[in-house]
Amino acid sequence: MRVLMLCLMVCGIGVLPAAAQAPAPAADAAPAAPDVTVRLWIERWNALSAAPETLDAFVALYADDALHIAGPTPDQRGTATYRGHAGIRTMAARVAADQDRRTYRIESETARETTALLFHLSSGPWGGAAVAVQIIAVYTDHASQKRYATPGAVFFQLADGKVRRARVYLGEGERAEVEAEPTRKRP
Repeated sequence: MRVLMLCLMVCGIGVLPAAAQAPAPAADAAPAAPDVTVRLWIERWNALSAAPETLDAFVALYADDALHIAGPTPDQRGTATYRGHAGIRTMAARVAADQDRRTYRIESETARETTALLFHLSSGPWGGAAVAVQIIAVYTDHASQKRYATPGAVFFQLADGKVRRARVYLGEGERAEVEAEPTRKRP
């Protein structure tokens, strides 16, 4: 065993017991970086379904007193504001019921042969980050089964690793129906 350990050390390969490989997270671990929180928000938004665990995972990204502000739903006029976990859960359940196959994504930008996802960052007076991202919202309307692509933006206010406010804008005037796949075989 000593010879094996010596060989591993000489070759630069370290082997540690499982407990030493990954340190346990500190009780007061630092909150996730703003871009990580935003990416997680997009991931969980896309995963929303009627399953309670998907709703719980999405709502867990928000502070207890958070606001989620969006455009109106078909049965209302003006801005819709959802307050706290209960309100945000109601909104998330409505989205899960109304939209199938959500594939929202952060819009990429390319310049000088380099492509990147842009996270516009600043500091807010609440002591946390403000993050803005351009998105493309692609989803299937549950009622009509038509698939749409819509440009938009999401503005986040983050505090202590949680979303304290999210404002979602979708350019409904720019919404375009995605053409269905052709049924004939291509040459």
